[in-house]
Amino acid sequence: VAPNASLPYGNPSQYIGLFNLANNGNETNHVFAVELDTILSTEFNDTNDNHVGIDINSLKSVQSSPAGYWDEKGQFKNLTLISRKPMQVWVDYDGRTNKIDVTMAPFNEDKPTRPLVTAVRDLSSVLLQDMYVGFSSATGSVLSEHYILGWSFGLNEKAPPLALSRLPK
Repeated sequence: VAPNASLPYGNPSQYIGLFNLANNGNETNHVFAVELDTILSTEFNDTNDNHVGIDINSLKSVQSSPAGYWDEKGQFKNLTLISRKPMQVWVDYDGRTNKIDVTMAPFNEDKPTRPLVTAVRDLSSVLLQDMYVGFSSATGSVLSEHYILGWSFGLNEKAPPLALSRLPK
């Protein structure tokens, strides 16, 4: 979620087109992001080379976790982001409680009841009246491809569910 449809000063590679060396961490960025990261970057205090993070104005995540999900038995199941297997990711923000939840699961599985990553942050100073929702990615020196098969967005309501059977293969 960003204040502009494009971020012209965003540097590709390790800054995934969102930030650059000079503005990473600035409160004036007004950027909220969820990163699905397959590169271990020590300068951003990354958890590992397969993690999910909640980012606010910086690529130093306010909270992160190895990629995966909690099954119905309460056991953590790893998901490998570079596995080429489709996955689902849910991002929920409750403006009353300031709770941000990021949940993920394999394709065609129900949303787990326990989120993968949770943070409590008031985003009122980050989110402006008019914002853009989109996707950004980078590969650095690694040859790879990123695919978004479908997405849904809700403002002041739950995002409508996707018809998974109708998504591209």
